[in-house]
Amino acid sequence: MAWGPAVGVVLAGAALGWWMFSFRGLALFAAAGAFVAIAYRLLATYASGLAAALALVLAAAALHSASTLGWGGADVADGSRFKASPVGLSHVLTPDRPASRTVDCGWHAASGYAAPCAVARGGDAAFRRLRAVYPVVLAAVFLCVAGAVASLRPAWRLRGAHRVAAGGAAAAALLAVALFAASVGQALASLQGVRMGTGGSLGTMQLSAGVLLCLAACLSPAPERSPGRPGRAAAGLSPRGPTAPAGVRPAA
Repeated sequence: MAWGPAVGVVLAGAALGWWMFSFRGLALFAAAGAFVAIAYRLLATYASGLAAALALVLAAAALHSASTLGWGGADVADGSRFKASPVGLSHVLTPDRPASRTVDCGWHAASGYAAPCAVARGGDAAFRRLRAVYPVVLAAVFLCVAGAVASLRPAWRLRGAHRVAAGGAAAAALLAVALFAASVGQALASLQGVRMGTGGSLGTMQLSAGVLLCLAACLSPAPERSPGRPGRAAAGLSPRGPTAPAGVRPAA
């Protein structure tokens, strides 16, 4: 297994860390990417299919957990704070207190207050993109599970299937982040004039971990077609028992 793809995981971790925490995040997530790549390589030495399945199951768990956590936040001039996730918005009224009252709303389930999630004027298209984030993350979770199942199948016809699924899951997760960052500030009336930052939250850190695990799963070599066991005829056997050499009559 070449080290080239492992270097790609490290670089991806560095890029995600830079996006979330600047220089500190670059070093931290580059180290996390290196750890994931090395651990995966060591496990894949003994069982490549199991290594891919384990990485993709962990990625599915991380992505599913991240789908309802905060991905972005913004401080308001009155001292309150907004926290946005793929499924809703939370307005923390007194963030400096241990127990603060929040005004919550969701756009995938009728919950909380309607006002914070009111669509901004001219923000219908952005709101549709924002609502698409959660289904895209769930699609990434599905691809991770499908790739884990495919990696455990010995059939040669499924060679590389888990790689395709892992790459698709990583791409879907990054697409979800891009959709969220581009639409959340434009879609909601309560966030107009507020600078919403994306990254540096628990949700985006878990999503980044899921992406790194998906990329690590791409390191697994494609299973080769098994040459198969020799047939009975090749071994000089027939369905009724051993066959006699040519020119020799079998004993009665």
